Amino acid sequence: MPGPDNEVQAPHLVVGVFARGLLTRLVTRIYFSDEAANVEDPILRRVPVVRRPTLIAEHRDERYHLDIVLQGERETVFFDV
Repeated sequence: MPGPDNEVQAPHLVVGVFARGLLTRLVTRIYFSDEAANVEDPILRRVPVVRRPTLIAEHRDERYHLDIVLQGERETVFFDV
């Protein structure tokens, strides 16, 4: 699916988080650390560089890993949709 201005997006997953204590669903994206297209992704480029790691799953042991953090120093970037 094209991004803003019909730009190609890097492969990613859109994730909704809803849990006890949350009043609304939180929406984030998961990108993959070994994907070269991340550099050109129009949505990821809008996220400040220091916050991008909260959206990028690390490839290790033939799997991807990403912690979704709801608050604190490494809080995951969430999007208004």
